[in-house]
Amino acid sequence: MSVLTVILIAAVLHASWNAFIKNKGNGFAKMTILATIIGLIVAPFTFVVGMPPLETCMYLGVSIIAHTMYMHSLTRAYQNEDFSVAYPFARGLAPLLTVIILLFFFNRSISTNELIGIGIIILGILILFNAQKLKINFKILISLLYFPVSIVFYTLVDAMGVKTADSTQQFIVWLFILIPIPMLLYSLANQKELVVSTFIENKYSLILASIGSLTSYSLVLWAYTQAPIYYVASIRESSIIFASLIGLIFFKEKGLVRRLIAAFVLFAGVIMLELAS
Repeated sequence: MSVLTVILIAAVLHASWNAFIKNKGNGFAKMTILATIIGLIVAPFTFVVGMPPLETCMYLGVSIIAHTMYMHSLTRAYQNEDFSVAYPFARGLAPLLTVIILLFFFNRSISTNELIGIGIIILGILILFNAQKLKINFKILISLLYFPVSIVFYTLVDAMGVKTADSTQQFIVWLFILIPIPMLLYSLANQKELVVSTFIENKYSLILASIGSLTSYSLVLWAYTQAPIYYVASIRESSIIFASLIGLIFFKEKGLVRRLIAAFVLFAGVIMLELAS
């Protein structure tokens, strides 16, 4: 199986489990349970992969913070926006933010093709949001940007961290064991009854979504060891299109023709930006 095929499978799985989090609310509780199930699934493999090196542990510590931010921002975005808006916006803007970070903090130059990619992404965002949505206040803007910023954060940390581990599997196992700890502690202290009722009502779906999430990100981490980061990151964002289709078919969201066009434009911009990087 080619790296391209693996990344596309990961993209479909990623859009699908995100849609499950969006569906019928209780997103934070679902996310907490999902992450905990994944941790339990991979826990026995610690005896196989062994303890990670000290450098890897440092990356894992930062990654826990990054993924906690990501999960919190994800559930907030899906609570406040349509799936076909929140997901494409975050996944489309994240590569653009990555280039900006490299440009300003790592003294990296920017090419003409990258500028074109940035322009296409901006066009996609303008298509995605109607005129009313563009009239947003500062608070809403920060809330919207929180999602893609957290994606950039964990993507950069994990892409570097996985290369310091003894194996890809070692990084994956310890990452998924540690990720749910902050959210689980918070949820048990503040919304224990909601977490329990959400699990009882959705236990089979949660288990299936957990397997899908674990498989999706594991495939991406493996791909990072087989191909350049820019290639993996760009193809992975084909999930933008899959998410828009899910919004159209399953959630019956309005304005999906425009949003689907926006998804294709965003994906084209991401491809241009990443391949030019």
